[in-house]
Amino acid sequence: MDMFRILTRGASLKKCKEITTDYALPTQKQSSSENKKEKSLAQQVEAEVDFFHQRQKKTVKMVELQQDDEENEDQEKHIDALLRITTEAEAIQLRKSIQSKVSGDDIPLPICSFEDLITRFKMDKQLLKNLIDNDFTEPTPIQSEAIPSCLYDRDLIACAPTGSGKTLAFLIPMIQKIKETKKNHGVRGLIISPTKELAVQIYNELTKLNKNKSLQIANLNKSITGKLRNKIISSKKFDIIVSTPLRLIELVKSEIIDLGTVEQLVFDEADKLFDSNFVEQTDNILTACSNPKLRKSIFSATITSSVEEIAQSIMDSPVRIIIGHKEAANSNIEQKLVYCGNEHGKLLAIRDMFQNGEFKPPVIIFLQSIARAKALFHELLYDKMTVDVIHAERTQKQREMTIDKFRSGELWCLICTDVLARGIDFKGINLVINYDVPTSAQAYVHRIGRTGRGGRAGKAITFYTKEDTMAIKSVANVMKQSGVTDGLAEWMQGDMVKLSKREKKEIKKKPIDRKNISTVPGVVRKKRNNRKEMIDASKKRKVMAADATSNDTTEEQ
Repeated sequence: MDMFRILTRGASLKKCKEITTDYALPTQKQSSSENKKEKSLAQQVEAEVDFFHQRQKKTVKMVELQQDDEENEDQEKHIDALLRITTEAEAIQLRKSIQSKVSGDDIPLPICSFEDLITRFKMDKQLLKNLIDNDFTEPTPIQSEAIPSCLYDRDLIACAPTGSGKTLAFLIPMIQKIKETKKNHGVRGLIISPTKELAVQIYNELTKLNKNKSLQIANLNKSITGKLRNKIISSKKFDIIVSTPLRLIELVKSEIIDLGTVEQLVFDEADKLFDSNFVEQTDNILTACSNPKLRKSIFSATITSSVEEIAQSIMDSPVRIIIGHKEAANSNIEQKLVYCGNEHGKLLAIRDMFQNGEFKPPVIIFLQSIARAKALFHELLYDKMTVDVIHAERTQKQREMTIDKFRSGELWCLICTDVLARGIDFKGINLVINYDVPTSAQAYVHRIGRTGRGGRAGKAITFYTKEDTMAIKSVANVMKQSGVTDGLAEWMQGDMVKLSKREKKEIKKKPIDRKNISTVPGVVRKKRNNRKEMIDASKKRKVMAADATSNDTTEEQ
């Protein structure tokens, strides 16, 4: 067996009773004492037969956590010697096997196990124990590449498929670096998320890694913001803050939070934070983070060329990491296009799936607008499905309760707009349905990325009609880039003409005008609308009459 393949899988400090010849190091004639040393060294190397993927989880026993300091030091010396064997050529071979493309100046070598972090970076052992306790037993490809780059204080541009472990890739080095430095009075780690739901999820993962509460962390929700405004607590007590942009900027402008002490800054779902709707807010945050030692990272499943240009302009010699393709979907997702003819055909397609057993909960359905999400919710509710809806008009508490019910299995199906398309990690989603075609390739990748996470299989179905001729091109191109050709219409098989920048902007700016989602006959809908208008007019007359009576009484007085 190639020695590099053994060594780069990481060293486990678990003691072995027997050593196979596959793991033996090359030897010459040596003294008996040297042979004993070599055998002792070999006994500490455990083969990892499934690199990064698909291996059944097993508990990693960290023997060195229970051993005394002297034994730890001795073991670290042995593994240090092994790690020195890894060369740049061997790293290239490793990166080829995990489809990792890394560019930049003086690129750090990847890690091959979480145990490697102890010897290479003197990783906090409590942090490693928290990882193991939460079943994080080996690094994914993005974690393998991103963690050492961050620990070497390099700015980072990272792109990896949905569900590939990007959150852990920036949380581990952030916690480690903050623990290494002396305690400052102020925020040292800052994570920016485009949505509240994603911010909550990041905060929960951060809490798991900070189980011993060695660091003070906060999610800038409504409660914490109120306490900061009323000076019940001070922002200086927090080491790490997770927030959406607007809420943070309001507190910074009010001088309630000082970002001048921030050392580690992460933009999660960076392509969203750097688009036209968020870029001004992002710029304000960057301006407020004035620490000369600031290290910046951006992470996303889709990073466009324009986002990379912006990132390069604000970073100092960044390392660029791409796992797989920049805009390809997760390879675990089965993708399918379904032509429905018209809007009524979409409802029939969902009902056919339900009757034929293809509608396997849990399911997420995405629509382009709040009004359409509400309409589909009422239709499926009429079909006696256990379903609920999430959109921007619902309160934060309502959204959180709905998500909790969906995660616990009380709901079969969740209907939503793109508010839940990014970052949210639902375990075991079987099916994602794009009821309306997404407005861009990036939106499509993030939507269907709610399934097929963490190595699980998933399925994504996109409905389209004759009105979607332009928008469906982006989806078909992503499918082909992901290696999916079965099920594509004949006119999609060749090289489809790419949309121009102007056409892409038009689709995003003005979504397709679609007919109402309803199986109620037009005559009945008209009667309902007339009745509603009569009721509204009656209420308006009563209000006006009450106001007139009040004015007459005032004049008499």
